[in-house]
This record gives sequence, C-alpha cells and structure tokens, in this order.
Amino acid sequence: MPLLLMLLLLLAGCNPGQSQQPQAAGASGASAQHLLQQSEQQLTTARTLHAVVTIQIDGETYQGTLTSEVWKAAPARSRSQILRSTLSEFPAGELTISNGEQLWIYNPARHIVYTGSVASQSTQGGSALFGSSSSPANQLTLNLIDPIFSQSRATVTSQAVTVDGHRATVVHVTSQQPATSGPDYSGDVYLDYSSHLPLKLVLNLQGFAQVTLELPTLELNRPLADSLFTFRPPANVQVASLLQASATPTSGTLTLGQAEQLAGYHLLSIPTSQSAYQLEGVDVLTTASGQVFVLHYLKGDQSFSILEGKALAAEPLPSGTTLTLRGTTATYSTSSDNPTLAWKEQGLGIRVSGDLDEQEAIAVANLLT
Repeated sequence: MPLLLMLLLLLAGCNPGQSQQPQAAGASGASAQHLLQQSEQQLTTARTLHAVVTIQIDGETYQGTLTSEVWKAAPARSRSQILRSTLSEFPAGELTISNGEQLWIYNPARHIVYTGSVASQSTQGGSALFGSSSSPANQLTLNLIDPIFSQSRATVTSQAVTVDGHRATVVHVTSQQPATSGPDYSGDVYLDYSSHLPLKLVLNLQGFAQVTLELPTLELNRPLADSLFTFRPPANVQVASLLQASATPTSGTLTLGQAEQLAGYHLLSIPTSQSAYQLEGVDVLTTASGQVFVLHYLKGDQSFSILEGKALAAEPLPSGTTLTLRGTTATYSTSSDNPTLAWKEQGLGIRVSGDLDEQEAIAVANLLT
C-alpha cells in the first residue's frame, strides 16, 4: 500500500496551552531526521507486521475513506482485506493475499479471483508497512508515503499532542526540492512519543490529493499464522489471470499526468495527434514487485490496454511468437483470452493486450512515445 494517504487536522487533544511553532532549524531538524530514521528502521527490520490502516482522501480523482487490515511476514508474504470503503474502486471485502510466489485478489461482490505468479519481494526496498504491497488499495498511497521517512526535510513542531490516547511527537515534513519521486508534499507525521512508531500522517500531495492516514493498530514482530498467507478460491467463483484483471477494458481512475506523478517516471503512450485512438484513463495494478500502470484505449469499437511498469521489466516475456520490435526482442502470445504483445525498453516491461491482432498490436507499439 499504497503510499496511500493522509490529511490535515491537528488533533483536538492538543494541549491548548502549547505553541505549535517549529523549533530552531538546526537541532530540531537533526532530531526530526533521527526520529524518522528510527521509525523507518523499526518498520524495515520487523519480521512481522499487523496493522489496521484508515485512509481519508480528498482529491479530484479520489474522494472518500478506506479502512484495511494488513498482515505482513518477511520476506514476501502479505495479506490485506478492505474492511470499509466509500471508494468504488476499492470495494469492501476485497482480499489480497501473497505467499511470496503466488498472488490472489478476491472480489467477493463480483465472485471472481484474479491470480498469478509474483516476483519475490526480498529484493524490494521500503519498510514492512510502507514498502511494496500486493494490495492495489494500499499501494496507491503507500508508494507516496515511503519517501516521507527517508527523503523529507523535517522539523519537530510539538511533543504535546495526543493521538488516540498516545502522547505523540509531531514532525513537520516537506519534500526535498525537487522531489525525488512522486508529487511534492508537505504535512505532519505523528510519532508515538515512546516507541517512535507512526500513529498518523496528514499530508497535502500536490496535484494529487489531501490525505490522512491513521494507524489505530500497529503491531510488530508478533507471531502470525501461516494460514493467513494461503488462499483457496471458494466454490462457484470464477478464477482469472492476474494480467486479465488489468487488461479488462474499463474506465481508468487516473489521468496520464496523475499516473506519471504516481510512478515518478515517464509512461509511454499514444500521442494525442493520433486522433483515432482515445485514452479512457489509467488504472494501477499492484504486484509484489511493484506497480503496473494500465492505459485503457478505444479505437472505434476496439478496446485494448497498454500495461507498463518497472515491475514488468523483472518478469520474463510470455511465451509466443518471437519478433523484433522497437530495436529489441518481443513476443506475441495468444495463449489467453487477451492476445498480448510484450517487450522491454527504457527499464520498463510493456505489454499491449486486448482486441487486436498481431499487426494491429505492432502498429500500436510503434506509435508509443
């Protein structure tokens, strides 16, 4: 999970007699950086994690609240269930499980399970909570949150705030200039005064959303049952390919610009001068190795998707007919319901999938800039 989300209110539990003015930049900045590093180190080195995460988002694309329960076990097992949600993109009850080798995304409302193999998380950076997540709902924001602990300018502003009965240290953070990944941000991180673990984050993500993330439950290094990280699809439930989940032509939830801000790198797309092609929007699919961005296109009555991301670059090309494309080796596969043209370039894995034959898919690939 996403760096998935935060917002702006200093709790009413603040001691009314205390000023919230920042301390002098020197000692305060060093102390703040140390506190963030301590928090990040605890999360990074945790063998297991159990958390309940509530995210409130106020932006043009997303507006609503999402509560998830998350379990993680090093190096690569995870489980996330959406408990409550007012975001239609992330339905309540959706369950995402990874045993480190296989990923399942179960949508009980639609009676469907998406499943597929995943790359190991053991080489991925990030903390146990704020690092790579196999849940799309969590990853959307968690990818944005991760830099908060390691790449922020930070200042302690108060040690007289309470969050859910916990005394908290407030660290004001801003993105470095320029931000090294994702959008610019500013806001406050509330750390437990004793453990230095995060209780709450309130951030303004420029051009994306105003986000509040609360952690009413955060437990590290507690025993977790192996059964949490296995899944058997219920009877009478459709089982579909993981990539099919992202290749399904539905309206995207992000604009191309927003998706590039979230990715932190350029996404190849069809130029707008090619007026026969209409970009419907961009979705984000999350695997254990990172994000895959799905650009949904229409051309007349044809629908197809372009899947791309650094996560796909770590995956082998699907088996199929081998050809040369854009100066590299590509494959065209018809083994699934959605024929797929796949190749790698500029550190990204790229796949064109959908209602296209081989020559039409090649024509689309050659348009990408």
